[in-house]
Formats: sequence, structure tokens, C-alpha cells
Amino acid sequence: MKQGNRSKPLRRCAHCGRQFVINPRLGKRHRFCSRPACARASRRTAQQRWLKRSAGKGHFCGWENVARVQEWRERHPQYWKRTRRHKGTRSGKFRLTRKLAAVLRYAALQDTIDTRLALEIGMISRLSGVALQDAIAREIRATMLRGHAILRGQRIPRAR
Repeated sequence: MKQGNRSKPLRRCAHCGRQFVINPRLGKRHRFCSRPACARASRRTAQQRWLKRSAGKGHFCGWENVARVQEWRERHPQYWKRTRRHKGTRSGKFRLTRKLAAVLRYAALQDTIDTRLALEIGMISRLSGVALQDAIAREIRATMLRGHAILRGQRIPRAR
């Protein structure tokens, strides 16, 4: 690809007045050159613009915002805490629904293969010393049931 003799766009620095090459990603917003004094001036003007914009009813301004947040927290006292349902406060018995049992019983190993499952199959095969799909599928079902029980804080079913 042939490059033309296009000159790079130049602009005068808003602080020192020297010319500099405009960064094309910044475009019209690039108003200061890269000298340290000009960078400090750029940060100073940006801060002044921010303070000017937030002086009235801006973001995080004044005690009105603090009062508003405190009122909201009083109305929603348990917002950031986990609910009892997630802590596993149900009875200690593990219940397997018919629908989940049917899915686990008839799910073919080939239908559920993905990268994570391939890793799990490999690990189960290595740990159990079995490479038969039916045996691995049984181990996966038992491991899934055990995992569901652990996540719900329930009694772990015995191995068959």
C-alpha cells in the first residue's frame, strides 16, 4: 500500500502555544501537547471543568445525595445480603425432582459434551480407572447429585 505525502494535522497547544501533531484517536479533544507543564495545565483545566459542572446539582454533590442514599438503604435493609433460600435453610433431606431425574437418567454422554465436560470426563476416567461411557455417565450423575446437595447445604446422598 502506497503512502501519500499527506502532512499530519497540527495544532497549537492551548498552554504553551507550540505546534504539535494531533493524535487521531483524540481528534478535536486533543488541545495540549505532551510537555510536562502542558500536561499539568491540561489536568488543571479538566478539573476546573469538572468542578464547574458539578457545582450545582451534579453527581456526588452535597449532603442531599447522602441523605437520599441513607433513605434508600432504610427502605431496603437486606438488599446486599443473601436470602435464606440461598443459604440452604430448608430441611436436611435431598429431594430430586422427577424432571431432573429423568434428564439425568436419559441424558446421553455424547449429547452433553463440551470443553468443561470433556475435562470432567477425563478427570473421572483417570480417578476411577474406567473408560466406558456408561460407567463415566453414572459417575457424572452421582457427582452432579452430590454437587447439588453441597450447594444447597443438604445431606450428601450415599454412593451406590
